Amino acid sequence: MLKNTLLILITILFGFGVFAQTAETPKPPWYIGFTGGAAFGDIANTSFAYKLSDSPGMQIGGVFGYNLTRNLSIQVEAVFERRTFRMERYINGFRLTDTSSYVCWDCFYGFDVTYSSDYLSLPLLLNYHRGGNRFGIHFQGGIYYSLLLVNNYEGYEAFYFDPAGANSFIPVYEPGIYRTIFSGPSTNLINTYDIGAIIGLAG
Repeated sequence: MLKNTLLILITILFGFGVFAQTAETPKPPWYIGFTGGAAFGDIANTSFAYKLSDSPGMQIGGVFGYNLTRNLSIQVEAVFERRTFRMERYINGFRLTDTSSYVCWDCFYGFDVTYSSDYLSLPLLLNYHRGGNRFGIHFQGGIYYSLLLVNNYEGYEAFYFDPAGANSFIPVYEPGIYRTIFSGPSTNLINTYDIGAIIGLAG
């Protein structure tokens, strides 16, 4: 069973407005913008049989906010996010049955599959900004809810039974290589939703 234990979101905000940010001109109450960037995950596995490795994901979406004061604002986002990781296992030499003491050292088992999950994330954030045009401090914090849209996987699982080394195994296993290709939607592996916190500080 796999679960996401930590999700670090790095976001680059591209806001726009029809106002000049000067001390004399107040900000309009509402604003909209875009958000996008990279997403990194830390995957935990309850089994040590497989090697897991994370791959950078991506996110892109829209921002809608309201300025409570000149320095304080609240915003909601709708973000499409893609998270990916890879699962691998390789065994060189094994027994086909538990009752056999013979090991086929020239036989192997391989498993290499990459999973890609698409989420719709809905963050609710509180922003605080203090400073001038050249330098300032920006703090952002809040919560998010992510809903799984689709999960796909791509890769293979393979067995190789050596013609000479596998002779002592049961007859059902013919010598040669057996490969199963995985491609398309997968189920019962990835969390269907996530709930967490977001916090950030910039200067």
